[in-house]
Amino acid sequence: MLHDIIHDMEPDERFRYAQLLGHLANADNSISRIEMAFYEQRLGATLLSPERREQLREQLNQPLNLEAHLAKMNPRSIKLVLRDICLMTMVDREIDDSERAVLDKVAQAAGLSKAHVDNLLNWTVKGFHWMQDGYNALEI
Repeated sequence: MLHDIIHDMEPDERFRYAQLLGHLANADNSISRIEMAFYEQRLGATLLSPERREQLREQLNQPLNLEAHLAKMNPRSIKLVLRDICLMTMVDREIDDSERAVLDKVAQAAGLSKAHVDNLLNWTVKGFHWMQDGYNALEI
């Protein structure tokens, strides 16, 4: 796994981070297999206990008051979750309106603009190309 700093957050903040990832995964009222795989991968990065991760899985289909949730998070954590929800949004190679609305609200809560979201989405596409280069090098 590549180096990340999610584990540096306080446990409650990591839990809120993961709740927000789950909210984005279900923003279009459907969680694809690839979105679920990404969600589980990011859950691993949180280093939360198995019981807390199970709680998060059970909450996946429950509504989340996004504004209230973001108000409980610190700006650094919101920025990190914005990065990861941009990645999650792009795993199926398309952004629907409900996902974009979540991205924009999260960016605003972190004091960032829609241009920041666009930059993160472009970064995500570059990352997908980087990963493909690895597959190509292995002739997969």
